Amino acid sequence: MRKTLAAVAATITAVLALTACSPDYAPGPSGTVTDRSATYRKADGWHYRLTVTTPDGRREDFRVTRDDYRHCFRGSAYPTCTHR
Repeated sequence: MRKTLAAVAATITAVLALTACSPDYAPGPSGTVTDRSATYRKADGWHYRLTVTTPDGRREDFRVTRDDYRHCFRGSAYPTCTHR
């Protein structure tokens, strides 16, 4: 019984830790991905950014999660490429 409770507690702790570490950035505008960049900053780690050209021709640059960065390539439609 104790092993089962310990396993459940460990699972819940792991899920909470992963959820807490996952940043949630405001979604960018719909459009076509025209550029991507990933930079490392010693103080806060990796920063992932996408540049999107909207249907009216505006270019918007915004920060995204690593998962969104990995799924969105140049030429793909944002936010469809994020699989949300």
